[in-house]
Amino acid sequence: MRNKTIKNNPIQATKNVDLREIVAKLRAASSVAIATHVSPDGDAVGSMLAAANLLQKMGVPCTCLLENPTAHAYSWLPGSKSIVSPNEIPAYPDLILLLDAPRRDRLGLVQDVLPQDATLVVLDHHVDDNPDGDMRLVDASYAATGEIVAELFDVARVPLDAEAALCLYVAIATDTGGFRYASTTARSHRLAARMIEHGVNAAEISQRCFDAMSQAKFSLMARILSRMQFLENTRLAYSEVYPSDLEETGAGAEDINNLINLGRNVEGVQVAILFRGLPDGTTKISVRAAPEFNALRLIVPFGGGGHVGAAGATLAMPLEQARDAVLDVARRLLENSR
Repeated sequence: MRNKTIKNNPIQATKNVDLREIVAKLRAASSVAIATHVSPDGDAVGSMLAAANLLQKMGVPCTCLLENPTAHAYSWLPGSKSIVSPNEIPAYPDLILLLDAPRRDRLGLVQDVLPQDATLVVLDHHVDDNPDGDMRLVDASYAATGEIVAELFDVARVPLDAEAALCLYVAIATDTGGFRYASTTARSHRLAARMIEHGVNAAEISQRCFDAMSQAKFSLMARILSRMQFLENTRLAYSEVYPSDLEETGAGAEDINNLINLGRNVEGVQVAILFRGLPDGTTKISVRAAPEFNALRLIVPFGGGGHVGAAGATLAMPLEQARDAVLDVARRLLENSR
């Protein structure tokens, strides 16, 4: 394998392109590397595996890459064992398919092994002012990237099988919070119905993705709940996670996903924030918001992104400093919304 470090590619798409153009570009590729953001959630992993299923049926060689092993919560998905780490990439791809992330800098260590001169195709549904890509479809009207990948199957005229349907259902269900988030649309439900018609057991998926919990995650959840603070007449909730919490409970980074929803679910809370201190001194923040609060207005000033109801960012400052800065902005936004 030729090992080249990715740099900022000066060639960028100026607008979204039609999915037919993307399908044509994928069919013409000799080898595709499929990548997604670090700490991938169900939409990222499900979309990646479904895209690999599509490419394989199109006769296009592909490799799925993740910085770290697939999170236990999604390791049962068909095709997950084929995902490799950055140092295991078997071929030199001429096309990179970036899913559920608008920019290369979300790839972590994966970006270091991908060639600079490969065509970059981006499929995503997150709001971003400056997404990467030689060719892209970045559209926030989709509730999940899995919805875009599902449409790729239709445009390519490749039939869904049970395995692809399962991956796509997990992608859509997890990013809509079990079809409870405001981002859920009629399209989300129509696609979910199609996946069920292909054999997906909705009750089993709900139990696996939303109910099942390891003892380590339970212990971590208890710590987050014990630190939960409520401000602004219970309109603002926040909690914290320290590096020692993961070491002492045995939990992984993926176990933190969506635990901030516990604060958001409290009656009267409009915005809930989780501050996670990282070993390198930076702080990762996750925000969940009620319909009356725009999470992007809070997170974009800190260089983050996401959706109106769910957003996040990583701040180059220690937890205490990040907490004070973000809470100050959150309080002002809540005050202005009275």
